[in-house]
Amino acid sequence: MRNADLPQNPRTLLSALWIFLLMNIIFRDIHQFLSPGYMDWVLAGEMFGQQITDELLLYGGFAVEVMIAMVLLPHILPRRALRIVNTFAVLFTTALVLFTPPIDPDDVFFLIIGLTTLVAVLWFGWTRFAPEASAHTAITRPA
Repeated sequence: MRNADLPQNPRTLLSALWIFLLMNIIFRDIHQFLSPGYMDWVLAGEMFGQQITDELLLYGGFAVEVMIAMVLLPHILPRRALRIVNTFAVLFTTALVLFTPPIDPDDVFFLIIGLTTLVAVLWFGWTRFAPEASAHTAITRPA
């Protein structure tokens, strides 16, 4: 992909990448409801052998909120803060994605899409939002 093909505003593209990731995770979760036996686990109050508690639901809500916030934050944070927050959000979300075990082949597919997107988000956020060189750090040639 050439730079000319990218949107003029890199903040918009970063936000769009987070939306793409979030939609894939949401679709994977909705898709999971169609798996035989999945609803039985949920109705029994258990997920992947772990009891569903209020604390677990709070953690899940926080985890999703990080991704939702990353749709908005590229548009309001300064460059330096955005780079730091984006890196934290990618690392946090990667841990979340990796610690949600795939239980069938389509989960592996969504895992690959999610991890690939996270790598793209990290690379893009790191390269496009590097601190700008100031006039004070300009290199001058000796006379």
